[in-house]
Amino acid sequence: MSRDIRHVEIGVADLARSLDFYRSLLDLAEVEGPAGGAGVAWLAAGAVLLKLVETGDGDLGGWVNDDLQRGIRHIGFKVGDVDLRAERVRDAGVPFTLPPLDAVGGVRIAFFQDPDGTHLEITDNYLRYHRVASPEIAERERLATLSRPRTAPPVFDHVAVTSGGLDAALAFYRDTLGYEVIGQITQDQDPRGFLITYLLAGPAVLEVFTFTAATTPSPWTADPGRRGFRHVALAVDDPEREAGRLVASGARVAADGLLVDPDGVPLALAGTA
Repeated sequence: MSRDIRHVEIGVADLARSLDFYRSLLDLAEVEGPAGGAGVAWLAAGAVLLKLVETGDGDLGGWVNDDLQRGIRHIGFKVGDVDLRAERVRDAGVPFTLPPLDAVGGVRIAFFQDPDGTHLEITDNYLRYHRVASPEIAERERLATLSRPRTAPPVFDHVAVTSGGLDAALAFYRDTLGYEVIGQITQDQDPRGFLITYLLAGPAVLEVFTFTAATTPSPWTADPGRRGFRHVALAVDDPEREAGRLVASGARVAADGLLVDPDGVPLALAGTA
């Protein structure tokens, strides 16, 4: 049964400005999406889509760039060469929230924000997991990296979320949604007790951040004017049945048919038919 990540919806103040940003800096192509209309645009980022929705005079609704805040933290794109892509970001005058650096796990990363504050990561190379749960998936990632040209355009790689507890997150995403754990990276240098657990979610990866330090609640609400991350959409065979399963596993029902996981991550269920 499919429960893949299909798209991420992002609220923007100015659709034309955001289209220019994502097309010029990340080479994402505008495509025809599952549902359109005024103020909506779809961008292809490999097998996962971005849905941009013009929201008017909204804001980030309390989201702050602090990974101790539960909920969606960032989305990441795999690139052929982080430094090469970073040159384009820098030349466009976009500031880095984290300039290019070599990160724990053997990858090179950089972070910046779109015009409305949506947090984005670019990454290259492949992860050397400290604990491997699925050697087959880890090897597939390694081989894909070795075949990726340095000038390869960005493709959607992952959604990162912060959870209040790993056991509860695994019960929801692994046991209920069926996402397979790939491995873990321990950030021993981080005094917050930072652990990242990686799960395969169809064509993308779900990164679950957990900490020994205290986390703060997700500020997400179903505000139609919200900019930034609005929800993650999952392709499911039977949305009604899947909604029942997720509610039984701790999700709550929000406005417009959205579900919210126990850590405040908003989810939309989209039929595969």
